[in-house]
This record gives sequence, structure tokens and C-alpha cells, in this order.
Amino acid sequence: KMETLDSQELFGGLTLLGSRFGAAFSNDPDKQNSTLFADLSGNQPFGIGISLKYTTHQLNTPVSADDRSVGSFTDCSVQLSRPFMGIDLDLIYSDSNLNGSNCSAYSGHNSQCDGLVTLKAEHTFY
Repeated sequence: KMETLDSQELFGGLTLLGSRFGAAFSNDPDKQNSTLFADLSGNQPFGIGISLKYTTHQLNTPVSADDRSVGSFTDCSVQLSRPFMGIDLDLIYSDSNLNGSNCSAYSGHNSQCDGLVTLKAEHTFY
């Protein structure tokens, strides 16, 4: 277990015309992360909300993968959201610039390293 007592985080955001924009920076003992975020759901063309996230990760100690040493990587995600008959539908695409055996270095925001399309349906029962 790694102690993260020496971590620092800085984040800020702005709401402009119903859309949210933000940036976050973190400095952990093992890596530094920089994230840009945009939630355009306030201006929904055709009733579809759009969220974008892009993050760079800089590892303090490169991770050795089969074919190279990985010292940094990026990941991103795009989410399209729309309510439909009381159900919140999300179509999410996420990816990083790592693939194959280099995914052993991945420690980003997404559920996996390679490109992934997810369809999520959610209904609140209260």
C-alpha cells in the first residue's frame, strides 16, 4: 500500500452559458496528472448532452512493458447522454495511447487501456 500524504491537487472550473469547463492537476508520489474537462450538456443540440475528458499522465518511474519503457501516456473519453422514456442513456467511448502489452503501465481514469465503447442505461427508482 502506498501512502499518498505527499499528494497535491489543484482544480478549477467555469460555467459559461450552461456549459461547464474545468482543469485539474495532481502531483502524487508516483505520477503527475493533468486533466481538461468539458461538459456541454447545458447546450444540448437534439437533446443530447456531450462530455469530453482528456488527461496526460507522467510516471515518475517508467514501467517496463514487453516492447518498450512507458514513462507517460494519455487517455480520453467522450460521453453522449440523453434521457429516453424515464431512462438515462449514455454512449461512452474511451481510449488511451497505450495498447497491447503496454497496457500494463495504464493507471488512468477509464476502465481499461484499449478503446472501449460502452452503452449505459440507468433508471432511478425513488
